[in-house]
Amino acid sequence: MNENPANILLLEDISTVQFFVRNALTSLPKAHTLLTAGSLAEARKLAANRTIDLFLVDIGLPDGDGIDFLCEMTVSQPQGRAIIITDSPTDDIRTRAERCGMVQILSKPVHPEKLAGAISKLLGWSAPASPAAPAFRATLSGLAPIDIIQLKCMSGSTGILEFSNSHGNGRLYFEKGDVVHAIVRSAMGGSTIGYDAFEEIVGWKSGKASDVQDNSPRPRTIRTDWRSLLLEAAQCTDEKAA
Repeated sequence: MNENPANILLLEDISTVQFFVRNALTSLPKAHTLLTAGSLAEARKLAANRTIDLFLVDIGLPDGDGIDFLCEMTVSQPQGRAIIITDSPTDDIRTRAERCGMVQILSKPVHPEKLAGAISKLLGWSAPASPAAPAFRATLSGLAPIDIIQLKCMSGSTGILEFSNSHGNGRLYFEKGDVVHAIVRSAMGGSTIGYDAFEEIVGWKSGKASDVQDNSPRPRTIRTDWRSLLLEAAQCTDEKAA
């Protein structure tokens, strides 16, 4: 007889993080159903009429605190396990989480294999095997450059991502999730590097993005951590639009 799929509830209000988690869960070794909520109200509604086997929870939500939600669930969903995914796992967060029962805390950015392994362990499944090569290649539509970059950063990627459109082509170089170098070569023949190149790529409205292989040495022209870098680029883009 087949086992019923595990119900996993993701409580996260940022769409790019939802996308990242959804992709990470493709390597789980057993069947599961992913339920997604962007607020505490939505999460409570989803958990009201079904058994939740695992909660994946962010802390800061639009209508409250993720840890408080987990403490509520210990009463109505006592069998549920939980993983908190947070930018800053402070001692206070750890202490509060321990009061909610079996909770594991993972720091952002979380590598997809690490997240899948933690889920498998809490659900009593065998951890998924690490692939020798990428499991699949995907062509994505409807994502802005900043969304694609954020996914790369959150997964702790190391490599090169190339963007191209009618303006020219640009490359972003990643090391363990941080953007360390950027270069744009204009269709008119000029080139830009560093922060200016990064902001130009973020501002592109159309085109395509793909991973490329290039082992040639390059300078480190960007030293800001990826969260601050994306925030500054988004603010710059908004100012130019205004």
